[in-house]
Amino acid sequence: MRERLAASFALFTLVLLIAGGVIRSYTLGHELREQQSDRLHQEATLVARVVDARVGEGEPVDAAFLSELVHDRARIAYTPGVAGDPVEARGPSYDAEGDDVTANVTVDGGTVTVAEDDRLVWNLVVGDPWALAGLGMLALVGSGLAGLLVARRLSAPFQRLADAAGALGRGRFDLDLPRTRIPEAAAIARSLSTSADELRDRLRREQEFAAHTSHALRSPLTGLRLELEETLLRDDLPDEVRTTLRRALDGIAHVDEVAGELVELQRGSLVEGAQVPLRDLAVQVAQHWGDELALVDRDLSAAVQGELDDGYTPGPVEHLLDLVLAAVLDASAGAVRLVLAGDTDGHLRISVTLDRPASEQPTSDQDPFGAARSVCAALGGRWVGSEPTAGIEILLPRR
Repeated sequence: MRERLAASFALFTLVLLIAGGVIRSYTLGHELREQQSDRLHQEATLVARVVDARVGEGEPVDAAFLSELVHDRARIAYTPGVAGDPVEARGPSYDAEGDDVTANVTVDGGTVTVAEDDRLVWNLVVGDPWALAGLGMLALVGSGLAGLLVARRLSAPFQRLADAAGALGRGRFDLDLPRTRIPEAAAIARSLSTSADELRDRLRREQEFAAHTSHALRSPLTGLRLELEETLLRDDLPDEVRTTLRRALDGIAHVDEVAGELVELQRGSLVEGAQVPLRDLAVQVAQHWGDELALVDRDLSAAVQGELDDGYTPGPVEHLLDLVLAAVLDASAGAVRLVLAGDTDGHLRISVTLDRPASEQPTSDQDPFGAARSVCAALGGRWVGSEPTAGIEILLPRR
């Protein structure tokens, strides 16, 4: 996008330069021709006076006489009024094939014509062509650089919007949206922010629905199963009743299994198609943590265990771990150990441990991991531990 904007800006500037140069050349050439015509008229008047004086003295007006009056790019012609042949003198640089700018003055003895090569006007308008070409190239390079700067400034908000859209597609809600005065970019940012809020609300509602559904369906079934099992312990039950109660227990177990499957279906992937294998997710997280810790001269050791091919929605995991990383950087010191393990049930277990405690404990009573705990709870996860030196363990569902 930036390259196309820069090229468009340079091309637009080039077109403006060419159009302005053509218009300016036309107007300047017209003005120069008018000035040249006035100057030639003055020269023709002066030559006419000299010729008139020579004729009055009875001296001949020939080519040798006129050659003393003509300059390099001009032509002077004298046509006698009564008898005699026209006389003409040309300067050494006069172009007979080009267009002329002429001025005629009538005297008693005939007509004096002074003509000048039109190339003089062209040379004055164009000047040095190499200098003009160099100036054009300099203007073109300058416009290209200016276009690149403008394009970078214009495209920066849209690049951040593209990154935010990609993060939303990965299931992240903490979008880094640009603050810009460009109306289109601001409208897109508002739309992305609204979509992120709606997805966050959807996740919360689905978690509440899953929890309520599990409790509303399984609690009565569990109570009924316990009562039936207690009834089966009686010795005075007829065989037919005992058989019926066992079939009822099998039915309750089947309904409980179906209820569990429905809850798991409700807890399906937040963003369909966005799941990545655990090994890829671990590499991305470890690279990000390693880069951030390296900025403060701290080491990271990372490991991945368990079911490496199981897929997880990366956005929520990355968001949670970013909050944990910020708290670790703020409230601890020393090397960090990060372990991601996937079990056969699809849960993701994250362990964070420090090699040594912080040299200075934070004076605030606020829990540095409070934001991370809230996100963990919103994701339906479980948080174990409060001090990274003793080990923090986070258990998340596949989602």
